[in-house]
Amino acid sequence: MTLTRIFLFWFCCLLAIGDTRSQPWKIPELADQKMVVVPFTYSNGFIIIDVILQKVIPLRFILDTGAENSILFKKEFAEVLNLEYQRRIKILGADLSQEVTAFICTNTFLQFYTTVPKKHNIIVLDNNFYEFEEVVGTRVDGILGAEFFRNQILRIDYGKSQITLIAPEKFKSSMVKNYQRLDIELKSGKPYINCRTEVNPGFPVNARLLLDTGAGLTALLHYNTDSLLNYKGHLVKGSLGKGLGGDIEGYMGKIHRLEMGPLFFNGVISSFQALDEALITKEKIVRNGLIGNILLERFDIYLDFRDTVLYVKPKRNYNKEFVYDRSGLLVFAFGKKLDSYYVKYVTEGSPAQEAGILPGDVILKVGLLSYRWFSLKHLNKILSGKPGKKIRLKLQRGDQIIHKEVILRDLFT
Repeated sequence: MTLTRIFLFWFCCLLAIGDTRSQPWKIPELADQKMVVVPFTYSNGFIIIDVILQKVIPLRFILDTGAENSILFKKEFAEVLNLEYQRRIKILGADLSQEVTAFICTNTFLQFYTTVPKKHNIIVLDNNFYEFEEVVGTRVDGILGAEFFRNQILRIDYGKSQITLIAPEKFKSSMVKNYQRLDIELKSGKPYINCRTEVNPGFPVNARLLLDTGAGLTALLHYNTDSLLNYKGHLVKGSLGKGLGGDIEGYMGKIHRLEMGPLFFNGVISSFQALDEALITKEKIVRNGLIGNILLERFDIYLDFRDTVLYVKPKRNYNKEFVYDRSGLLVFAFGKKLDSYYVKYVTEGSPAQEAGILPGDVILKVGLLSYRWFSLKHLNKILSGKPGKKIRLKLQRGDQIIHKEVILRDLFT
């Protein structure tokens, strides 16, 4: 996991919407087909699926179980298709502090390439506030929320980069014979799991965490929702992502232990963010944090939205040490093909800051190779190399060409 690369995007709350539930989605009966397999692209910790809007326009949506509703980022698609807006609404975003204007479109057709069209309500943003494509490194047009899978069973196979949609009547216990069964709960259609979380050694707490496939991180904890979630070790301040009010700043630290039933992780690099004080009364606390794809990808997963059960099968060495950024650089993609890269953020006190790298610097070369040889994912992997490794960068700063050397080190010791 890249330390400062993390980007969070989930719409946690909808204001003045009412009932936005869509027609229950059903797997088409195609001969003796018992399930539908849908391939996806896994890019920088995000699951990206090809969908078709209104039976016409091919789009790319993030699979986001941390969002209740599906959301179209780019209003121009809705305008081209003459989608009818039912009403204007206000929504809260990932920063849980500011609202933006959006529109509800009902009876909109949305489908995968392997399924028949079904009516599904979507929310259209009035303005696209997010630099999502720059973070993911590929085109993204919206998110596919948990409501789309209501009463269905969703399998996520990170290794094969495919999801499988299973009708409840076709689901058999033999499919999950060697899986660990974990109870979950649904709130507003979104899945939550209770995890024994030991932020500091010897002080465990039972934390309710959102299972969020729309988050490209291991875990995030809202440290002001419980005193035992306050981390006592070394924290690194950095950018956690992009919110409605701009960049979301928070902290990163290495928590002692995280348990999902009998399964566990030690030394998890977690993000820490405070919830707005107005949202943390006991009556209003919905979660203490979330679990993202970088942790979930270590399992083969069946997510049963009907019976509220999570089945997980750990991969070999599932709880091995996580790979994370050791440079302090947050790199974004840009350009028509998203194949150029610039520095979005530099972590305080990091090797990148000590080397004199600044936000806005454009990467021209890494070592002897042009930036054109790299994907955003590859660049992040290089920046997560072993401590002591030297990374030589050729950068453009305005009209100036400069050379910098970053010596990677562990930021959490």
